[in-house]
Amino acid sequence: MLILIDLDGTLLPLEAWDPVFQDISMLIASRANVDWRIVYRAAKDLNRELLRSFTIKAFDWDYIFTEVAHRFGVPMSIDVNDALMKYVHGFKLFDGALELLKLIRDLGHRLVIATNGLYKYQSVVIKELGLSRFIDGIRTPDMVGCPKNCREFFDGAQAMIGDNPLFDVYYPTRFGLMTIFIGDWERRLKYVLDVWGIDLSGIRPTYSFKSIRDLLTVITTILAQ
Repeated sequence: MLILIDLDGTLLPLEAWDPVFQDISMLIASRANVDWRIVYRAAKDLNRELLRSFTIKAFDWDYIFTEVAHRFGVPMSIDVNDALMKYVHGFKLFDGALELLKLIRDLGHRLVIATNGLYKYQSVVIKELGLSRFIDGIRTPDMVGCPKNCREFFDGAQAMIGDNPLFDVYYPTRFGLMTIFIGDWERRLKYVLDVWGIDLSGIRPTYSFKSIRDLLTVITTILAQ
């Protein structure tokens, strides 16, 4: 079986990226002579605006921060990986993340990280956090040619594990995959409604767990079906 698993929010807390984005915001803010939080908010707002149109640019933080810098009158080109390399070794995976990947591989399944983050960022995170030895590949929007909302992203896979009701449950379900959700379902439904205006309260994942630790107790049984 080919199993797809999300990265940010599933194996790694979304907040892990905060120091990276704060560092870049402070760099821009120092040149624009404004509070770094204003720059950070502008970047998050632009990200949200782009997310609504399902464009790959929504996940290109080099583009987002470079555009924000220009809006603040600072003509500079941002390379997020410069900041990422300073902080990535401090990223802490969710409890049980490596154990989950190893178990799935030990059960004889193929495992691919399927993430909306671009390859140039996620390949660094995957390598530096030691995930590479457990996976067979990476799928990202820039590699596939679309975000995690097209059939190509899910080609050949039988299951999707993730934390986003839209990208990790709704779309993979449409393309015939079993879905395993990890996290607070109701809270994440509100996030999808807030960003995209899409009400997914009528759908449900095949399986739902609060944490990776909870999933670990039954993943062998689930994948044996």
